Amino acid sequence: MKIISLSVASFGKLNNVNLNFRDGINVINNINGFGKTTMACFIRSMLYGLNYIKSKGVNDVTRFAPWDSVGKFGGSMTVEHNGEIFRIERFFGSTAKYEECSVINVKTNKQIPLSCEVGEYFLGLTADSYDRSAYFPQEAVELSANDNLESRLANLVENGAEDYDKVQKNLDDYRKTLKFKKGQGGKIFELTTQEYKLAAEIQAAINAERRSEEINRRIEVIEEEKQALLKRQESLNEQADAVRKKLAQVTLTDAEKANIDKLRELDLKLSRIPKEIEQDKAALDELEKQIASVKDTVKPRVYPHFIMLFIAFVLMVAGAVLCIVLPNPWRWVVLALLIVSGIVLAAVAFTKKGAKTLPAGERDALISDYYRVAGKYLYVNDLDYNQVVKAFWRLYGDYQGDVRERDALANIVKKSDGNSAELENELQALNTAITEVSNRLNGLAGEVGSLTQERKTLNFDKITPQEQMLAVRAEKERLQRRYDVTGTVAELLQTAKDNLSSSYLPRLCARCQELLTFVTNRPYEVVIDRLFNVKIRENGQTKSMNDFSRGIREITLLCFRLALSELLYDKQIPFVIIDDAFVNFDEENFVRATNLLKKVSEQGQVIYFTCHKRTGNLLN
Repeated sequence: MKIISLSVASFGKLNNVNLNFRDGINVINNINGFGKTTMACFIRSMLYGLNYIKSKGVNDVTRFAPWDSVGKFGGSMTVEHNGEIFRIERFFGSTAKYEECSVINVKTNKQIPLSCEVGEYFLGLTADSYDRSAYFPQEAVELSANDNLESRLANLVENGAEDYDKVQKNLDDYRKTLKFKKGQGGKIFELTTQEYKLAAEIQAAINAERRSEEINRRIEVIEEEKQALLKRQESLNEQADAVRKKLAQVTLTDAEKANIDKLRELDLKLSRIPKEIEQDKAALDELEKQIASVKDTVKPRVYPHFIMLFIAFVLMVAGAVLCIVLPNPWRWVVLALLIVSGIVLAAVAFTKKGAKTLPAGERDALISDYYRVAGKYLYVNDLDYNQVVKAFWRLYGDYQGDVRERDALANIVKKSDGNSAELENELQALNTAITEVSNRLNGLAGEVGSLTQERKTLNFDKITPQEQMLAVRAEKERLQRRYDVTGTVAELLQTAKDNLSSSYLPRLCARCQELLTFVTNRPYEVVIDRLFNVKIRENGQTKSMNDFSRGIREITLLCFRLALSELLYDKQIPFVIIDDAFVNFDEENFVRATNLLKKVSEQGQVIYFTCHKRTGNLLN
């Protein structure tokens, strides 16, 4: 394969850039910042696309999306392969789903259906293998092997290696039908799954037997408990009937219950009346009399002479005594004199002495006393005296009526005392116990029904899954033996292939050493292992690449890449892209390196990007 031309519509800083390439050496010389590295990356992206996965917030889309526009970007590249010309058209978006790629045969103008990447179709290399062989950037790329390079090198060493790959693939495909290396799948996995399922069925049957035994034992226990509950229920019903009979004998009639309620009501009502109502009633009666005897106008008062009353009293007593002692004729004379004298003195004692009158506010004071006493039983603020008197008399009359009714009811209630609270509480307790027993019996009946239904659904068959288990295990052992045998065969084939593939390492070392000696003009010995770890032997000492200068490392890398490309394509290198990779070479090594590229260009295409004036012997 060789590149004929490319057309960049938009890619990074490049816009509407068109380049044509020829066989042999192609030097793209321009100022620094022109976009030579971007151009090299454009060629790679036409073959292998972009990396859309971000690393540290950056991916290829971030690097190469247009600077001055948005939307899709990319272009086309025309190549020659096996004598035919193809045009690769590829445009990219923000994610992989927006990418568009097509490969068109220019002669037929028909699109070629591809099942792999474009670079794999034309070069037979994966993207990683391309980066390790055909592309030589400014930054050093690790020297390491991969499956694609090893496979291709082994196939080039001996054609029989392709048969090894086919056989190995067939073995891998067959082993995959038996069992996946990773994940779940294959006949062995299916049998293992079926084995687990049958083991679960067997265990379920065993568990069903155990569960059936548990159910039978539980039903027996329930039956025993049920018989005990029935006996208890019968006993409780008999006790309840006896209590009902007693209760019927002592239960009060509706009239008696009404009397008890009325008595309680009267007791409550009378308890609100002060106990001293009788004393207050007498006091109010006295005050009522005094108020009635007091006139509204002022009148004179008679004040008695107590000394004269006393003398009159003494004379009358003395007359009575002398009447008894004196003889008969004088007795009556003295008695008459003394009585007359006492009467006269008494009359004089009650003779008015001045105009004494009753104070004018006495009636109001009596009324105030009446209000004070009556106020204990009535609200008197808005009533006059007569209204208060009438109200109190009504209250007192009601009080006496209530007392009489209370006393009468008390006698009746005492005669018909039928207190049945104790018996009612006993009956209620018995009814509660009967309900609990009934609920328990219902619960046990429901449990028995559920257990019986569950027992019907149990599967006790473990013979059938055991027989199936034996067949599955026999088949699984047979397939496992096949899997192990094919694995052993695959390992032997891989060992044979490894022995075959390792034969390319001497050729790679010899060619890399030859090219390194040509460029450096020094007798270096190159040692390369299967992982492409490169070491240089000088003056009897083998050293790693890190022990040499950057210039020597880059020269060695160039020689290794060219030697690897020659092996990959049997000295027919399709093309090599060099992105200003010789900046660290001294002048002498640079000239030799360019001579080497010029020699390579005789067999294939060399595209050399640089921003420096020195080109060595590339253009000579």
